[in-house]
Amino acid sequence: MSRYSGHMNLNGRFSRFLVLASYVFFLVATCSGQTKPSKSRPADFTGFWKAPESLSYTTQPAPTLPFFDWNACPFEGCTYGKWTAAAAVEIFDTWKPSRKQIATLPAKAVATGLSGVVITYKPGVVRLNRDLPQDDLQRGDTILTYTYRGEGFSAVWFKGRFYREYDITFAKWPDGSGCLGTDCAGTYVDLGKKVWWAKVKLRSGVVGWVNMNTAEFGGVDRFGFNGLAFPPAHAAT
Repeated sequence: MSRYSGHMNLNGRFSRFLVLASYVFFLVATCSGQTKPSKSRPADFTGFWKAPESLSYTTQPAPTLPFFDWNACPFEGCTYGKWTAAAAVEIFDTWKPSRKQIATLPAKAVATGLSGVVITYKPGVVRLNRDLPQDDLQRGDTILTYTYRGEGFSAVWFKGRFYREYDITFAKWPDGSGCLGTDCAGTYVDLGKKVWWAKVKLRSGVVGWVNMNTAEFGGVDRFGFNGLAFPPAHAAT
């Protein structure tokens, strides 16, 4: 074996050692840098694992009403962008009670959804039918619901904690839809009152607001839902 070949083998073994040592150092540094998870802010292990969003909450009183959730798009598949009116749509100068109608978008006309706000005038109420010990909830406790997020998640408040996203798939809707059998840990006893207003831009350049509880647009749902942009079960008027 030449001196050169032996030098290459030594370098190979040394390189493997450096790689192994670097890996061990990385693991030690990662573990030592972790902080103890808290209920209010789950630990983020930088790409390795993230706690479900529903575990993150802020400690606060119940939101003041009306509660404004700006830039919300309140159902699964909801998206702002190019929308096509399925029927005539009234356009207002603002979402506020003092609003005035400034235009009518005819059927099949196109507008661009820019942003929006979901306003909760009265939160929905879910009453627990059984205990949920993982969240310190007992039978008879109530959960206040605000903006629906989609996929069974909603903004909620209970026991001094506000969750921007919380899994409420365990709740049965007043019409009997939703969870089934033993999966039902709660029941909606009041859907509350919530209105989704969207800010839109017309082709003419006019910018106005649309009540999405009643407007009919295509293109709002990236998954292809046609009809009411805000399904009645989630609208809770």
